[in-house]
Amino acid sequence: MTTLKEVLAKLNKGAAEEDKFKTLSNFEKEAFVRDYISTGSPYLNYRIKKEVGKGGLIKGSYNMIVGGEGSAKTSLSLIAAANCQRTEGKTVVYFDGEGALNQSYFDRFGIDPDLFLPYRGRNLEAMLDAAEAFSTADDVGMIIIDSIPIFVSSAVEARSAEDNTIGIEAKKLTSRMAIIEGNCSRRNICLVGLTFYTLNPGAMGDPRVLKRGEWQKYMSNLTIELTKKDLIFNDKKDPIGHTIDVRIKKSKVQEYDPKNQFQINFYYYEGFNEVDEYARIFLEEGIINQSGAWYKFPDSQGEEQSIQGLNGVIEYLKENTDEFNNLLSRLNS
Repeated sequence: MTTLKEVLAKLNKGAAEEDKFKTLSNFEKEAFVRDYISTGSPYLNYRIKKEVGKGGLIKGSYNMIVGGEGSAKTSLSLIAAANCQRTEGKTVVYFDGEGALNQSYFDRFGIDPDLFLPYRGRNLEAMLDAAEAFSTADDVGMIIIDSIPIFVSSAVEARSAEDNTIGIEAKKLTSRMAIIEGNCSRRNICLVGLTFYTLNPGAMGDPRVLKRGEWQKYMSNLTIELTKKDLIFNDKKDPIGHTIDVRIKKSKVQEYDPKNQFQINFYYYEGFNEVDEYARIFLEEGIINQSGAWYKFPDSQGEEQSIQGLNGVIEYLKENTDEFNNLLSRLNS
């Protein structure tokens, strides 16, 4: 007769600690607590927390960032990467299939070069092999794939234009990403996939399609959809950023609702402005009250301030840091 102890010894022989089978009592206390990494946007973190209970990108899970060109997908992922380096002290692996990375990104968002491992190339098998290897490393904190549709399989490259290559990449990604995500789950690595929608006008319901397979929808524990909107200009009429329409999906089967969106401001040289972001949180939490075009709140002396327009409130708080800190302390209390 074979005992459970003997089966466990056989299965665990030569396995890494994270991959071993063991009873719950032998796991660390926090082993099944899913922590998160800040996106760098306080308001986006706030909205994610309201939706999924986590204030940022979820560690040990697959997070999907969807958006068109110039919507700030790469910037958002790099700001989160810098936060991962600072808070975790671990390396971020970045698969740059888009060829989007440049020194400007690293300088603006504070990337630590000693904890950043970029890979340039578009071969799907090479990316998947490397991602699977990195997903077994305890000192890797985040793996970012930019972007999912851009990687091409060797099998597709080798075939002629007349050959049927539909679904080759999707099949490879479906099978391999499940393994990679499982490794990340056991080691609390934040796995991030950047991608974009294409349109299928003949589709029933949501016409948006994710290239490279439906696995992306069902594996993702957090989906952030970004749509670039209006430009933001400085006093000299130079563009310094743009607004982004954002939608968050927490459920793998949550239906598409075009009205379920909110806006954040993205600035090209700083990412997200703290005052700008928190003003929206103050408003939603009732610390600032809106009455028509006027916004009212008590200042640090207990006197009511009444300012026209949310942008006016933001400018006032930028110029009066003591008043901003006063509202921030009320929020935190």
